[in-house]
Amino acid sequence: MTANTTTGYGAPRRALVTGASHGLGLDTARRLAADGWSVTGVGRRPATAVEQPVPFDYRSANLSLPGTYPEVAGAANGGWDLVVHSAVHYADFHHRPRLGFADTEEMLRVNALAPYYLTLEILDQQPADRFCSVVVVNSEAMYHADRHSAPYAASKAALRLLTAGLAESCRERRAAVSTLVLGPLDDERKRADLRAIAGKLGAREEEVTRKFLKRSNPDLVIEELIDYTSCFHSIRHLQNLGRRANGMVCRLDGGSAGSLI
Repeated sequence: MTANTTTGYGAPRRALVTGASHGLGLDTARRLAADGWSVTGVGRRPATAVEQPVPFDYRSANLSLPGTYPEVAGAANGGWDLVVHSAVHYADFHHRPRLGFADTEEMLRVNALAPYYLTLEILDQQPADRFCSVVVVNSEAMYHADRHSAPYAASKAALRLLTAGLAESCRERRAAVSTLVLGPLDDERKRADLRAIAGKLGAREEEVTRKFLKRSNPDLVIEELIDYTSCFHSIRHLQNLGRRANGMVCRLDGGSAGSLI
């Protein structure tokens, strides 16, 4: 085990990853475990619905319910070295003319309030002599909104402001809270949609992807979806910066957030 994945006492470093039942969260938890970290992953899906194998401690929890936070925060039994907030709720806004109040409220709870209040709970329980890096995964969607995406964009904008408040509160703590802003991510759902379109048109998936990115993200200066490997390297970079990452915003968005951001 390398020095980067052990504490000063030689024990494995502890990482908490939310949204670990699928997508980026699952990939991040697996990669950390493969690097020698002791990982706890939290997701809403039951363990039987998570793609196997899961080489980490997976726990099913509904993060839209604040009563889950103390138990999740205390799962390390001695504090965390890294926390990655990657849980996200979309409420399928692209395929519905209008979200109901309850759907919008749940999206705000999962996307903004859960990372904020769970982090506060973690910091309250964290031992004073153990440094914790918190990386909050956000989206360039916070900079753009239309009649369909406005509630989702609002949840991401709220998350950014709440994260800034968390970073300011870490001035006197052994902790750093940073933000990783992602552009169009190479997730399973997006890839499946693009593959289906390519099949209907009889076109190559790569060409359909380029056209999709150009149309949906006019400021994007790359022609590829952002892969999980690049996300993981960015998370580890922020973690390795230690206190210097507090308040930092790392943009892995290919310019899709706009030129003056």
